Amino acid sequence: MRGDWKNSGLSLTRGHTFRSLMLLGLSFLTVGLLTTGLVFAGPARDRSKRSQQVERTAAADPRVVVSACTLSGSFTVRSWDRREVRVRISDGVQIELTRTDQTKSASATELNVMSKGRRLASGRSCLMFGDMEMDVPRGAKVKLQTTSGDISVTDLARVNVVATSGSIKLAKIRAETDATVIGGDISVRDSFGFFKLHSTGGSVDVRDVAPLVDSDSVTASTVSGEVTLSHVQHQRVSVNAVSGDVMYSGALTPGGSYSFQNLSGDVGLSLPATASFRLLASVGESATIKSDFALKYTENQNMNGIGHRGGPRRVSATVGSGSASIRISTLTGSLRITRE
Repeated sequence: MRGDWKNSGLSLTRGHTFRSLMLLGLSFLTVGLLTTGLVFAGPARDRSKRSQQVERTAAADPRVVVSACTLSGSFTVRSWDRREVRVRISDGVQIELTRTDQTKSASATELNVMSKGRRLASGRSCLMFGDMEMDVPRGAKVKLQTTSGDISVTDLARVNVVATSGSIKLAKIRAETDATVIGGDISVRDSFGFFKLHSTGGSVDVRDVAPLVDSDSVTASTVSGEVTLSHVQHQRVSVNAVSGDVMYSGALTPGGSYSFQNLSGDVGLSLPATASFRLLASVGESATIKSDFALKYTENQNMNGIGHRGGPRRVSATVGSGSASIRISTLTGSLRITRE
């Protein structure tokens, strides 16, 4: 072929081979990038609608239950003194604020935010996208769910929220809180009532909370993250962690029951100098117990029995009159009890 290269109908001399191949390669690269951009960009939202807000309102009972679900978007919920629910959503998303109660009163007791014209057989439809703002009566309950987005609720009676990827921030909740997040953190501040909090891949931070009735409790759990409780006035507190530290600071309620279980992290308690409690602990072989308080041991032995070495230990001790009960379980972590 002496100086010629034939390939797929193309004939290139040696002098032009390299330059032609470069040009051909750049052409294919350009087409490839354009094609990739078309594939991954997906259908673009109408720019004219990105800043457009859609608003819906409905007359509501002071204890109305408002439900909403979105695949991609955040929720911001605030309370007001009106007997009305107002919902605003970004990106020009068309929504309906639909009554789902069976009452015949003028004010709704149950409302559902739906994607307009896309109701499921169950009567509920998740929005595809859009950040949502809500103003609801102070005594209302919100039930919110988002796959990708944050949830913020302030000054409300009852909250039931779920976020798959995002954070949950709650403040001034006054009766009932149930919050679950898969890949984010939970924060609760200045609130009252019953609390059930779970994070799979993030932290749980609870500060300045108190019960409304004696039966109210705080339950917090995480698979991979820290749990921090500060100034909790409930008589029943339960914390479960798989991997991450557990920290409690503040006074103990007389007669209170506190349970802290941690598989592979430390447990830290920071208590007032006047604290009085009974300590019941089950710790792993390598776990250590350090205390600024003079622990009066009633039991401190290997759980395998007399004559066996290694394995977990069972520890029982008291400080003061032992008015509160603290149960600790940690396998590979340590227990540290300090004075505030």
